Amino acid sequence: MRRGVLTVGACILVLAVSFCCGCTEEPEEITGGELTGPVWLLETYVGVDGAMTAAIAEAPVTAEFVGGSVSGLSGCNRYHAAYLTDGQSLTLDLPVVTLMYCDRADVMNQEAQYLALLGTVAGYTISGDRLTFTDPSGQAILIFRMVDQNLAGTKWELTGYNNGAGGFVSVVTGSSVTAMFGEDGQMSGNAGCNSYSGSYVVSGKSISIGPLAMTEMYCMDPDGVMDQESAYFAAVQAAASYRVGAGELSLVSADGRQMAVFGPYTPNPQGVTWELSGYNNGQGGVVSPRAGTIVTAVFGADGQVTGSAGCNDYLAPYTVSGMEMTIGPVGSTRMYCDSPDGVMEQEARYLVLLGDAGMIDRTPDTLTVRDADGITLLTYTLERANPLAGDWLTVSYRDADGNLVSVLEGTELTAVFGTDWQVTGRAGCNSYFGSYTTDGQKFSVGPLGLSMMYCKSPEGVMEQESGYLTALEDAASYKIRENDLTLYDKESNPCVRYMPAP
Repeated sequence: MRRGVLTVGACILVLAVSFCCGCTEEPEEITGGELTGPVWLLETYVGVDGAMTAAIAEAPVTAEFVGGSVSGLSGCNRYHAAYLTDGQSLTLDLPVVTLMYCDRADVMNQEAQYLALLGTVAGYTISGDRLTFTDPSGQAILIFRMVDQNLAGTKWELTGYNNGAGGFVSVVTGSSVTAMFGEDGQMSGNAGCNSYSGSYVVSGKSISIGPLAMTEMYCMDPDGVMDQESAYFAAVQAAASYRVGAGELSLVSADGRQMAVFGPYTPNPQGVTWELSGYNNGQGGVVSPRAGTIVTAVFGADGQVTGSAGCNDYLAPYTVSGMEMTIGPVGSTRMYCDSPDGVMEQEARYLVLLGDAGMIDRTPDTLTVRDADGITLLTYTLERANPLAGDWLTVSYRDADGNLVSVLEGTELTAVFGTDWQVTGRAGCNSYFGSYTTDGQKFSVGPLGLSMMYCKSPEGVMEQESGYLTALEDAASYKIRENDLTLYDKESNPCVRYMPAP
């Protein structure tokens, strides 16, 4: 007995020495093993030609085994099927699949092949973080890898949340809510207006978040962002478990309710034109730009950000690394604009805020710039489409008596609605200029500036000019039908009608 023990010990010593001398130990391959628990992501599968084929990264296929059922994504649709296993063999029932159609033929072909292969599964092996399904001959037909459930060091963007009123809703358009799980056990991010931070603790699939502390800003735009923020804080702090899927993080309450779902965080600001939707006024609030001003930002691939600051154009170098951003020094042209009121003060504030940039958040439709402490400085949305942009010729207008009248013979009333939200034109005698805005079908213009000429002919030209400009400034909405643009006043009465200029 004593000698046998020594012999075994010697063998163990020899193995240890061999390992230390550079031999690599292969992951243990287990015929069968524990299927439940992980989320499995498809890596390769047997294609219709019989060769192993890499799965399409943009159309993830997953498998999760819970309570006698396997479910997941099949590339385009979701599926689930009952399964039986004795720890080595594996059989799956015919999958039940949703009936969506994706417009990529390769995705649909992959899905069809995957679902067909599930019906031929006879066994499985687990080796390290790999799961392999085999057919009756023992041939590998589907190979998955385990999705890492470690939250530490990950960054996410909210896609939906429990609103606290029995509903699960999407994020408010124009807002961005982020969550970062630090290596130090701290969760932080931005809830749409305010930055927040607090502790999180993970044990297995269980999670505890909070209490969370936040800044005390108030944001007026977009509508509903403050209510969303309150509901978000309540939702994440009610989470009791979590699950990391294929590019998705779900937080679930103790009673099984889904509290929040996040997608991958991608802060790259390039590729689009951004239009300012709010800026920090230095008094604890984020306010909308002044009516009649358009402030833009274009982040170029050359490391330069350019745009209009409301009156002047500006240019500055920028860098982005993860969530961190620096901008500046900022240079601009040296024009002075006296309208709309306050435009120069707003511009000066905007250029200072650009130089204070320290962090960014990005959604497909929004961009938020914050300082190094997480305070919101600037918010942007994608540049609005401008259906009015172009050259227009007046057909009729509402005169001082409230009647729609045609333009005097020998005169032209024109309007050029620019993509920069400035309108210029001829009013019959004088030139005019000003800013305009649209919001859906809503329209506003002015105040308008005017040159100071006096024209004697044709008769009535000055009265026409006054009537046209008054009608234009009274406009509150618009409609475009084919090639006809009509402006309406607050009572929905037509006040100016245009056709495209030749």
